Amino acid sequence: MRREYERVMSLKNLVRTGWMQRGVPPAIGETVAQHSFEASILTLLLASKLSSRGVTIDVHRATVLALIHDLGEAVLGDIPRWTTLQLKGDKERLELEAAKSLAGPLGIDDLVTEAINSGTLESRVAKLAELLATALQAKRYVDAGFKGVEEIYTTSLEAVKGMLGDEPLSLLREMVEELLGEQL
Repeated sequence: MRREYERVMSLKNLVRTGWMQRGVPPAIGETVAQHSFEASILTLLLASKLSSRGVTIDVHRATVLALIHDLGEAVLGDIPRWTTLQLKGDKERLELEAAKSLAGPLGIDDLVTEAINSGTLESRVAKLAELLATALQAKRYVDAGFKGVEEIYTTSLEAVKGMLGDEPLSLLREMVEELLGEQL
């Protein structure tokens, strides 16, 4: 278990590839662990909002799914977007296999499977939060003068909008707009 734990902790030092490819220096680039932390906090907020509106959701499970959604990157690294586009559906399979190699010894195999390829409400909220976290970070970089990340902001924002078109995620539109500081 120690080996798997140390492998997961390597995510604290793994800078997300997309930022570096678009001109963000590694020294200030967001790491996978930072991204997962922000996605987890956003999931906690979003899932709690749904719960307060009467939607049946396991807030804690959703939050854990966001926390571990990039676990496979501790094995594979952060796969660049151009590679992802070439892999098509194989990316999810590879990430699932990589994540399971760590998850089994850690006792979270079922959570990893749900986080990566499930359509549960909890996993959908975690996915929405992941995309929102990416959009928010891209916006921070744009505001800091890194114009190369505008494409990441645009594509993440479009994906967020798409997810907000589905029930019950549409109940989160106002909250997401407040977090982004703009209307969708």
